[in-house]
Amino acid sequence: MQAGHFRADINGLRGLSVLLVVAYHLQVRGAGGGFIGVDVFFVVSGYLMTLILLRNELPSIKDYLGFIAARAQRIWPALAALVAALLVAGAVALPPFDMDTLARQALWALAFVSNHHFLAHSGYADRTADDLWLLHTWSLSIEWQFYLLYPLLVFAVLHLSRRWGRSPRPLLAGVLLVLAAASLMWQVLQRGEATESGFFLLPSRAWELLAGGIAALLAPLGERVAPTARRWGSSLGVLLILGCALMLALQRQRAAGSDWVLLGPVLGAAAVLVAGDGANPLLGQPWLQALGRWSYSIYLWHWPLLVGWRVAFGPQEHRMLGVVAVVVASLALGALSHRWIERPALRWRRRESRFSTGALAMCATAMCAAALLGGVVKATEGLPARDPQRVADFVAYEASIRPLLFPDERCHNFRKPVEAMVICPVERDGVRRVLVIGDSHAEHLWPWFVRHSQASVDFFGASECPPVPNFQRLQPGYDCARYATRAWERARSAAYDTVIVSARWATVALAGPPYCHRLPDGRCETVLAANKPALVAEELRRAVEATLAAGKTVVFLDSAPEAAVRVAKRLARERFWYGQPRLGIDRAALRDATAWLDPLLDELGARPGFRRVSLRDTLCDEQRCRVYDDTLQRPIYTDESHFDPVWVAENAGFLAAFTQRVPPP
Repeated sequence: MQAGHFRADINGLRGLSVLLVVAYHLQVRGAGGGFIGVDVFFVVSGYLMTLILLRNELPSIKDYLGFIAARAQRIWPALAALVAALLVAGAVALPPFDMDTLARQALWALAFVSNHHFLAHSGYADRTADDLWLLHTWSLSIEWQFYLLYPLLVFAVLHLSRRWGRSPRPLLAGVLLVLAAASLMWQVLQRGEATESGFFLLPSRAWELLAGGIAALLAPLGERVAPTARRWGSSLGVLLILGCALMLALQRQRAAGSDWVLLGPVLGAAAVLVAGDGANPLLGQPWLQALGRWSYSIYLWHWPLLVGWRVAFGPQEHRMLGVVAVVVASLALGALSHRWIERPALRWRRRESRFSTGALAMCATAMCAAALLGGVVKATEGLPARDPQRVADFVAYEASIRPLLFPDERCHNFRKPVEAMVICPVERDGVRRVLVIGDSHAEHLWPWFVRHSQASVDFFGASECPPVPNFQRLQPGYDCARYATRAWERARSAAYDTVIVSARWATVALAGPPYCHRLPDGRCETVLAANKPALVAEELRRAVEATLAAGKTVVFLDSAPEAAVRVAKRLARERFWYGQPRLGIDRAALRDATAWLDPLLDELGARPGFRRVSLRDTLCDEQRCRVYDDTLQRPIYTDESHFDPVWVAENAGFLAAFTQRVPPP
């Protein structure tokens, strides 16, 4: 590709990529694999960067600086404008704790290391989070880190090839192939607690950008292929991208841990690029070309707009209206940002390979201004002078929670292999012990046991793993089926007379990640959504009946109401906006979420030794379930479903009958 040559296929790939990503983030039905749009972006970026760098036969430090300056012109101004706009709007609409969070994220994003920040403080698949304003900038950080390092590699190969008197392209292709293979294997090996690292960090993502570089080196070969073969290759590439997105959606695969599956969209994008311009009429469609032109700005704006809608209304309120509003606003702001920010910034570019102090100064000024604004907000911890009393209240609330939470630092079983899992005890005098099993919805009962239990209690839980035997979570790092088997084996052991079971039952059967059902012959069949409730209920029945037959008392805590937002922060926002909390939960949603489980619990309730306990009547009337306790003056939940530790310590008294010093008659 010659300098300045417009490629409709590349622009169309950008449009297709941003369409996939936006649909994924908006949770459009069938778009659950749309996260691969970012992978396609990476391939395109690596392709273009390689072509640009190969223009220099004998590159110098000036060429390196010119390359960085050109990339800065492309990326910095629109990002700086987004950050500044968010901070100004947040100063009007957001409480101080949200502003402090936004400013911290802004500074990491402007430094192009937000991928490390979000790896440490969140996760890409956390759909309930409503304060991850700049989560999507993780991909910009990876690209910028690549831009800083990749030219050094290419220029080193160019110098070596000149010294050795060899053609640079074969040597560079070999180097890129080796590095891409190493990066891909590194991503595949990221398992367990390292799965998120494989998603967020450059070493495990570099292979996608390097694949674009390899495609650039193969492009001259593609030009020699017959036009018909090129059209077929390009069409198959697009089909591979869309087919992989659909397959990932059907499998409900998370973005983190997809590894090998990402070969599909990466190879598909590379095939389109090697086939060359004009080989694919679909990518030349006017609407897709418009999306391609605006793709960077659309990508920048769509995610903060979506988070803003969630903050204002919640993810489930006015859902269709929210989708339409975010799409329209993203297109409008994307077009405006491209017209008035991206294009003027690019006009400063003199030549792609020449260092331009004026252009770099302009871009640096915009970034520094945005960083200064973010620094002021962060230094003041969110401009607390706007509402100092609410700031003090929220700080006191968070401080009251920390000492009472389940002790993750010594009892953390998240994504651990079963053999490494630990029992977390609450020790009391005497010999009687009670066992608590389940996921994090068992662990959030911890404060009550610490304060009130007369018997010793052993917690054997695994966050994100329900206690359902033979159900294996189909994601890297999880061994849920073996955990559940061990948990129920322990429940039937002689060490305990009572086992308390608690889990997030609604997501076990009706939502959540994909599972397979392990059969007696060892096969594990993928569970279809329509069959999942019945299979889960049957496995629970068998486990409970076997435990009852062993002479144990089984205490089953059924589902409590769940919110669609992080309750504590939502209520703090409502106090900032309205002066009082307003949030509530429709009880009908709770009935719908547990309709699959209630018949089983009603049936088991007739068995000797089975006890069903609930907080539903405590929390709900016939219509609504409350999320705020007027007596304690605090939220009932810390997030969308986990109980506030102070509240549960005062309100889980129904467990007292099962944790006496001696077993109840």
